[in-house]
Amino acid sequence: MTEPTYEMMIIDPERYERVDLPLFRTELDDFLPDTVYDFHVHVNLAQYCPEPSEEAKRTNWPSAIPRHFPAEHMMDIQRKLFPERKTRSLAFASPSPDNNLMALNSYLSRAAAQSPEMEVLYVARPYEAPESVAEKLKQGGFLGLKPYMGLASHIADVNDVRIDDYFPPAHQQLAHELGLIVMLHIPGLERLRDPNTHADLRRIRDTYPNMKLCIAHIGRAYTVSYGKPGLEALQDVDGLYYDFSANLNEDVIELALRMVGPDRLLYGSDLPILLMRGVREYDGDRYINFTDADYPWNTNRKPAEMEANYTFYVYEQLLSFKRAALKVGLSAEQVARVMHGNADGLVASVSL
Repeated sequence: MTEPTYEMMIIDPERYERVDLPLFRTELDDFLPDTVYDFHVHVNLAQYCPEPSEEAKRTNWPSAIPRHFPAEHMMDIQRKLFPERKTRSLAFASPSPDNNLMALNSYLSRAAAQSPEMEVLYVARPYEAPESVAEKLKQGGFLGLKPYMGLASHIADVNDVRIDDYFPPAHQQLAHELGLIVMLHIPGLERLRDPNTHADLRRIRDTYPNMKLCIAHIGRAYTVSYGKPGLEALQDVDGLYYDFSANLNEDVIELALRMVGPDRLLYGSDLPILLMRGVREYDGDRYINFTDADYPWNTNRKPAEMEANYTFYVYEQLLSFKRAALKVGLSAEQVARVMHGNADGLVASVSL
């Protein structure tokens, strides 16, 4: 096993002053409210996260991100990204099956107890007894669960995984009984447009209505070809929340605003991944990332003068949200709901 690295995603001060802060002041300062709640952040310690293989870094672009992102660094980054604003974060460990998830859960619990700027979710493995999970939630101050399809180790092919395989009914019942927040990563190659997923989500909402179920990344619908059929199929399912973490597609965010509405859409960043600098392009079902960093996957480059002016993916995401909000005609109050109000309400509703 490769020794873990303690390198972190950091913000270059020169480039921040030259590129990022001017963009923020010009494009985002007047648009964003005075409070920002990031509903989707990963916090990790490298000693609990084995370094991915070089093959993984070439083929799975988030794997190239440094594994060390402690809570205090995450909070410093949030303050830097959103100057003169109050920031809060809903954090959880990166749910890789290779990580020491129990150690990471414990670390997150301790970090949240020391800071009013973050709340935490528990990364639950599907085989954990619900009684044990309930005890850990109460002892650790967790507001809910982060199940993940990659933890369904009993399914040979991850593309065959269904929601119940990694978020079992016993955990669904627990989330219903305790009124927990659940951050759900949609499985399968078809992502949000998969009819099996539609059926599963309808059943879960009907059976466990007290669960606060949030669909991460707008269901991994990073292109309209996934987002339009998926959102159309689910737009009548009440009570489903969506975050647009790591989703830079203005058209998909616009679809979500129109079909889900600003009362059930939440801002999330997927930090530290979106501290990458670059742009994203689209081709049918594919999204194509461009960045200026020498990651193993980054072989398709733009001209150097263009790369020199790349800002953070997270700012590109917020610019896409701004354009979508203007198209839909969101009020400042509705923008504030997406950026923090909906999250505030969900967090306040959990009492363990």
